Amino acid sequence: MRRLLTGLVAVALPALLFAQVPRRFPPDSLINVKVMPRTTPPLQLIGVMRNFSGDLGVRCQFCHVGEEGKPLDQFDFAIDQKRTKLVARQMMLMVQEINRRVDTLPGHDANSLQVTCATCHHGVSRPAPLSTVLTEIGTLSGADSAVRAYKALRTRYYGRAAYDFGEGTLNTAAFRLGRANKFDEALAMLRMNEELYPNSSGMSVFRGNIELMRSDTLAAESAFREAVRRDPANEEAKGRLRTIGKQP
Repeated sequence: MRRLLTGLVAVALPALLFAQVPRRFPPDSLINVKVMPRTTPPLQLIGVMRNFSGDLGVRCQFCHVGEEGKPLDQFDFAIDQKRTKLVARQMMLMVQEINRRVDTLPGHDANSLQVTCATCHHGVSRPAPLSTVLTEIGTLSGADSAVRAYKALRTRYYGRAAYDFGEGTLNTAAFRLGRANKFDEALAMLRMNEELYPNSSGMSVFRGNIELMRSDTLAAESAFREAVRRDPANEEAKGRLRTIGKQP
């Protein structure tokens, strides 16, 4: 038994020592690279990764195995455990292909137009328009959740390129929610937009259209008339009134 235990320890010890060898950061060389050349200097690769992080508004652990706040030499950058890392590789290949196609555009100036992650992501990990984000939240979780999400995103990202906080975003989200028969959620989006753009004639047209979707002709007429009051030249509102048999 003693000889058996001694043999097991002798076998296990090298593996244990190997596992305890600390990783180096930056590494001396690259391993398990699939898109960038393996001969890429590690410091150059780190610069590329930092650009990715900034473009998506994320940290290293978004794609790599490691804990926030821990030293980077404790991360396992080589392992392909996370889906986001696999997706990132495909995104890198896609960007390369797009730029190859951009280079073929007539009169293209390579110094003035180059696609990067930021072209779509604008500092957020999922490059979806704000109207899409709010429509999804409103559909799945209701009006209150959609309102809270909008306010939180506006507080965090207003003044940056991440999302479009203009009037049209909430109008679009409201219309899509209305078409999905989520009328309370749609009207909640418009009420919030009303606070931001209180004199908008177009917003009243959206409200009228949503009221028509839920077969409330009286409320729709009121909204269309408000649109005309705010902008007497609003022909869309006048046309809607004529459609429901009312004079502008």
